[in-house]
Amino acid sequence: MVSSVAARLRGLRLRAPRGWAPTFSLALTLLIHPANAEDSSPELIQPLICSAETAYQPALKGLCEVTSRDDGHTGNKVKVNLTANSGRIEVGGYSVVTEHYNGTYVPPVVRANPGDIVAAHLENLLAPRKQLDGHEDMAHGDASENPTNLHYFHGGIVTPRNARPPLDASEGTGDNVYVHLKAGRDVEGKPNSFEFEVPIAGEGELDARVLEGEGNQPKIAHPLGLNWYHSHLHGISSDQVMGGLSGLLSVGDDDANVKAACKEDPSHKAKCLNDVDNDTSELKKKTDVRYALLRDISLRAISALPEEANGAAAVWAPEDRDFPPEEGPKPRKCPVWKKDSSGVDNNPKFRKGFCQRSEDTAWLFTLNGQRFPTITVEGGRNVLLRMGNVSANVAYWLELQNERDEKDILKLTILGLDGVVPAKPVAPGQAKIPVAAFDLPDLLLMPASRAEIYVRNDVKAHSDTQVYILRTKGLNAGTDWWPEIQLARIVLKPNAEANPTLVALNAPIAQTRLTEIKPFAMGKATLPKGCVRDLDPTKGEHRRVTFSQEMPEGLDADWSVKTEIVHPPAEAGLFEEKKFQPSDTDDEKTTIGPIPFETYEQAGGSIDWEGEHNRHVCIRLDPGGTSHKQLWVLVNGTESLHNFHIHQMKFRLATHKELEDHDIKPPDRSHTCQGATDPCGRPDFKFYDESEADRPEAEPVWHDTIPVPPGRVFLIMSFDAQQQVGRFVFHCHILKHEDRGLMAPIEVWNP
Repeated sequence: MVSSVAARLRGLRLRAPRGWAPTFSLALTLLIHPANAEDSSPELIQPLICSAETAYQPALKGLCEVTSRDDGHTGNKVKVNLTANSGRIEVGGYSVVTEHYNGTYVPPVVRANPGDIVAAHLENLLAPRKQLDGHEDMAHGDASENPTNLHYFHGGIVTPRNARPPLDASEGTGDNVYVHLKAGRDVEGKPNSFEFEVPIAGEGELDARVLEGEGNQPKIAHPLGLNWYHSHLHGISSDQVMGGLSGLLSVGDDDANVKAACKEDPSHKAKCLNDVDNDTSELKKKTDVRYALLRDISLRAISALPEEANGAAAVWAPEDRDFPPEEGPKPRKCPVWKKDSSGVDNNPKFRKGFCQRSEDTAWLFTLNGQRFPTITVEGGRNVLLRMGNVSANVAYWLELQNERDEKDILKLTILGLDGVVPAKPVAPGQAKIPVAAFDLPDLLLMPASRAEIYVRNDVKAHSDTQVYILRTKGLNAGTDWWPEIQLARIVLKPNAEANPTLVALNAPIAQTRLTEIKPFAMGKATLPKGCVRDLDPTKGEHRRVTFSQEMPEGLDADWSVKTEIVHPPAEAGLFEEKKFQPSDTDDEKTTIGPIPFETYEQAGGSIDWEGEHNRHVCIRLDPGGTSHKQLWVLVNGTESLHNFHIHQMKFRLATHKELEDHDIKPPDRSHTCQGATDPCGRPDFKFYDESEADRPEAEPVWHDTIPVPPGRVFLIMSFDAQQQVGRFVFHCHILKHEDRGLMAPIEVWNP
């Protein structure tokens, strides 16, 4: 009992002033009193946090180091020590051998501020692995090497530190996914290791044009919000992330995006009738922060049913990554086996953090490695759920449903998405006026997406405890059909008095969005070897990226990427995007593929940057020019839902007007549920923004991942920040798709 309590104490984080450490008795009291006496669902245990405020804690000894920057800049270097190893851990009640960091399924959250460096010392002590089906020719090479690497950090507009020279991109110590760290020890017996150091832009260090600031706009600091880090070794990234090789990374304080709303002065819209700063301070005092990592894992050879596991042994089965399996029954089912062995129950209400495709298997859907935990919100308090979908492949279509009344849906108040406050940029005079927060009835979190969800228990008085179930609704993803799962209980304790303060958003940039893409001067600098040239705006060009299953003969992969530079079919008019023509000539080929990522790989995990086999996308930085915004059109010609992600970047949907400015006739539908009855019955996937004028003041704008259903999705992204210079990738962040070909290299260069 004592060891169990101690283990929980190591993961518990209490809301308290900085520098304060909880006493054992207080923490123990919180642990042994469940949220609701009639339900044994345990409280959600919190991960450790590695930050300047917490590094002194005994539980972080050897895991977290914080020092002052020694490179002439102010700020700290926040360093986490990660050992990738293979061993037995507890996941959802089972004892399972997986690949994870530091002997735990939930590694530390790394928390730093703009102006800091986030660093990681990564050691690879993974055990040799068997060659899995279809993986024999992937980048991990010989099974005994079992390499890994680190995307550190996903969501950051940060440097990979691998620009040419050197030619070998794997030497870069920034957010560099081309590192290839083999398992084992060196001649001195020390674990093979690699050092990552990633500066986070402080005030005046990030070119505002990358988030659409004007060319003369003062430089800004990196956006505040929730990001993450994870293994990114092509060919086995799905397996390693499923096993536990990932964690969260926060820029700014936990509650940085909690802000009180402005009670607008009717006679002066730039003024507030209330003291916003004071109301914000009071609101933060009533806010508890909970980190929640959504993660799934598939198991075989279970020795007890999930609800009776209690440490029972099971075998991790990363190969069971598809649903349903190809030989699976139809209709697609993932039931619960009855405890009396009398059969199965298909009622989703019994799927409390799991379902089973057969009696000796279990598919767990966990929060922080816990199956169906409880999150208790006391009266007069609120909770900020800082949630990351760190699942390798599963999309979570989230909803909060009343435990006793299915029609009672608690709306989700969104304060952050993909590491950025979801608010439109505002004019300079309005910069200090908070933008009202917005609510959603449900939220689709694709793999790698993050959300900061504010759940209030003080907005109205109520005398009874209210229980809401956080669930993921069943989702048809084309080739996969993810089941409905009950994920957690949100318990709202009785609240005596209503709090009239409303929650709001901080606008991310104090300026108005540019209404047009200004010309970008290509210049005459020599193009790096292996590169395809950049877009030429004088020709009305844009970039088209196609995800497909078309494959060059003889290659063993499932998916491919085709990139094209295309131009309008005539000099004047609006044209359907599919009618735009490739800008290839007899002397210049701008089309790449369709090819899988495997065609770039060479012996030892290196990448062909010289173009010996295939050239790659290259973007030229123009530090002194106008904003280098580009239109990218993502084409999904498959039956599967995909999930686009590009490193070192934030992007947004293109507007109706921007499509017309590019001679594109906007499609009739701007989103999938357009014209459908309410509810639509599926997530409302967006293809472009219909009209800025019709958009509410607060709406998700910036993304680093976005779902791509069959059809075309139109994006605007800006290549303006020095931090973007280097070599990285864009890919589908359903990692089993990435592992089987859906990834492409990209290079930003500065002549």
